[in-house]
Amino acid sequence: MNSQIISGGARVSVYTDHFNKRLRIDDYAGPIGEVLAIIRGQVSDWVEKLIIKSRREDVAFFLSEGFTEEAYIKNYFSGADLYFLTQYFSPERKVSKNWKEEEIIIEKVLASNNQIQTEEESVRIEFATERDSEDLSKLYSNVFKVYPTPVSDASFIRKTINEGTVYAYIRRNGKIISAASAEINAEHRNAEMTDCASLKEAEGNGYMKKLISALEKKLLNEGITCLYSIARAESFSMNMVFHQLGYTYSGRMINNCYVYSGIEDMNVWYKIIVR
Repeated sequence: MNSQIISGGARVSVYTDHFNKRLRIDDYAGPIGEVLAIIRGQVSDWVEKLIIKSRREDVAFFLSEGFTEEAYIKNYFSGADLYFLTQYFSPERKVSKNWKEEEIIIEKVLASNNQIQTEEESVRIEFATERDSEDLSKLYSNVFKVYPTPVSDASFIRKTINEGTVYAYIRRNGKIISAASAEINAEHRNAEMTDCASLKEAEGNGYMKKLISALEKKLLNEGITCLYSIARAESFSMNMVFHQLGYTYSGRMINNCYVYSGIEDMNVWYKIIVR
C-alpha cells in the first residue's frame, strides 16, 4: 500500500508491505531530521526490515542513525543517484543464510564474458493489453510458488497495466511461455525490469534477453534513461542475463522479499540508456 505523509515541513512516500514484513521509503523531501521522525513513526511491531531510497547527500546522516548501505542505483532520481539504506528489527532477518553461495554465483557471473551470444531462433515479442492479463497470471502461477506481488491474480495485472507497467511476452501455440515487465516511474525517468518468468519448456533459449531488450527499446522511446532490476541472488541464469545485457551489479539486499519458494537475498543491477 502506497501512502504519502506530510508533517511540518517534511513529506514522505511510504510503501507498506505486510506480505514481506517491511516498510520501504520511496521518496521524501524537507528537513532530514523531520523526515526521519516521520519514518520512525511508521515502524510497527510487524516490521522486520526498513528500506530507505536515500539521496547521496543524506547517506551520511542515515548511516549515523544506524542504517546500513546495501546497494545503489546511479541516475535513479532524474539523474541523481539512489542508495538503498536498511535497518532491521529482527535478528534473523538481518543474517543471510546463503551469502557464501551467492558470492560464488555473482563472482562467476562477473568473471564471465558479457557478450550476448547470437541466438538463431526468431520469436515474436508482443506487449500486453488488458486482454492478456489472464494468460500472464497463469504463467506466473506456474512459475512462482511465492512472489512479492500478486502477479498470479489477473486483476492485479490489469491494474498495473492501467497504471503504466509494460509487459512483454512470447507465446507458443497460443500459450504465454515467457514474460517480463517494466514498472515505470515517469517522475524520475526510471523503470524497474521485473516479473521475469519462463516456463521450463522455454528455458535456455535466450528469451529473457530478447524480452528485456525489447522493453529497453520501448522505454528509451518514452524518455526513460535509468533501468534497474532486483534479481534473485541464487539465480545464476537471471544474474547472467543482466550481466550480458550490460547492467552493472551494485549490491545485495539481504532477506529482501518472499520470492520463488521463500524469503531470499536479491542482487541489484542498473543500466543507463541513451539515444
